[in-house]
Amino acid sequence: MLSSMTPAILSKDGKLFMVTGSPGGRTIINTVVQTIVNVVDYGMNAQEAVDAPRLHHQWLPDRTSYERFGLSPDTVKILEGMGHALRPGGAQGVAEVILVDPRDGTLEGGSDRRAADGGAVGVR
Repeated sequence: MLSSMTPAILSKDGKLFMVTGSPGGRTIINTVVQTIVNVVDYGMNAQEAVDAPRLHHQWLPDRTSYERFGLSPDTVKILEGMGHALRPGGAQGVAEVILVDPRDGTLEGGSDRRAADGGAVGVR
């Protein structure tokens, strides 16, 4: 299946922490996971998480595509030297993110600028 629906709800210490999702066909799962990693592992805020460049690999074709500035030229050279097929490409997926501040419950939205018709809105 090339299309998946992957809305994600994350909790932290038993409380709502993050809500995210993406349309985008074959890139949905990668987009959602990379957005979560950007927040949880790299400490990005909601907007930084959706603005960050993305990578995508799927089994067929066996290649990795990456957005502009997603990989440094040195990294591309190293990966190609290891036999990886890489392809620079355009925008991948469109993420929307809502983060909940655990201190006061304030909602922070991040809307992907890769599509002009998106938005992240939360009501408390």
